[in-house]
Amino acid sequence: MKKIIVILLLSAICGMTNGQLLTRNANKYAQLKIIADKLNTITSYQSDCDLVITSSEQGTLHSASTLIVQKVPTDTLCGFYYYFKTDEQYKKNNNDFIAFFNNAFYLSKNNAINKYTLFDYPKRFKDTKFDNGYSPAIHRSSLYFTVTPKELSEFIDKSIIDNEKIIEQKPDTLIGGKNCIKYVIKASKLAYLLSTELCFEKEQLFPLYYRHKLISGMSSQSVIATFSNTKVDFQLPASYFSEESLFGRKLEKNTKEIKYKQLKIGEVAPDWELPILGKMIKLSSKELLGKYIMLEFTGTWCPHCWDAVKMMNRLENEFNGNNKLSILSVFSTDIDNEEKITKFANEQKIKSTILHSAKTVGDKYYVVGYPSFFIIDPTGKLVLTIAGYSQDIENEIANYLKDNLK
Repeated sequence: MKKIIVILLLSAICGMTNGQLLTRNANKYAQLKIIADKLNTITSYQSDCDLVITSSEQGTLHSASTLIVQKVPTDTLCGFYYYFKTDEQYKKNNNDFIAFFNNAFYLSKNNAINKYTLFDYPKRFKDTKFDNGYSPAIHRSSLYFTVTPKELSEFIDKSIIDNEKIIEQKPDTLIGGKNCIKYVIKASKLAYLLSTELCFEKEQLFPLYYRHKLISGMSSQSVIATFSNTKVDFQLPASYFSEESLFGRKLEKNTKEIKYKQLKIGEVAPDWELPILGKMIKLSSKELLGKYIMLEFTGTWCPHCWDAVKMMNRLENEFNGNNKLSILSVFSTDIDNEEKITKFANEQKIKSTILHSAKTVGDKYYVVGYPSFFIIDPTGKLVLTIAGYSQDIENEIANYLKDNLK
């Protein structure tokens, strides 16, 4: 009888939808769910955010910005306008702001303002996590996105659903003289350890402190964000998110719309010859003519690339022994020398063939984000290109290979 009850209980739990799990776990973490819901209802938000990023590979980077976010349900991108203005003393490469509004992305660079529109660059804005399929994915790697109210709300909701996450409420603390509610959310898996610390102002429930730490083997990365001068649900002028309001006459004088160069499907992929890690020989694209080639441009310093390793290993396992396909991991940044790559490959148990010293090849393929994937057909033509990592991306790549390697 006890066995039957246990089986029925497990069946009921396994049959729960995400919504049911969220409701069940929200009862357990009622206060944290209230915070997530509060963050999700914010219509306008402004905060000075001090960001410190520390990596075992790259050292410490410090920046500070004023974040301004406005909820705009009718906007095509994702229902929000964003403006991240970097403080003068932390400017890097003259990038003093990033902005998304009216279906366009604006980036200040080299004393000019580059503008990219959703309609001219739809692939750059594609993001399947949103119902309409679009978001500011063109620059979503910016860590400032991680600490906006919407992203924090989504992170909390996903953590409540995820039964592998451990959520702990710590004693209240003081930050900047304000009383704070403090939570720590942890996840531990075979390949990595994650820990996120969140502190919220006790009365208005807006964030005051965020600390995210990721440890994978001998590599680690931490992001610490502190918030001050925060305002929520205030009235922004109707014309605030406009080129004239945000950029004044600078846009008129210096706008230079630069298209991201990218290889086109159907064109012949650039040739290359690169050294194989751990061997005294090189491999060239010409040697592989007659096969499908899958190139993954990756980096030891890139957290999304760590996730992509698992995908690459799964593909290696699935197509092991198929002589119609070569799967290659290509390290193409100056940051990654042979020693770092070897250490990373051993820690992550990379199964694919590893090529290195590939900066010029990355330039030929116009790689601007990591990881980036290219599939080349047996005639040497490009048949698939995609950047980033998600389950949808893995499915798209795996399905293409299955369909064409029958």
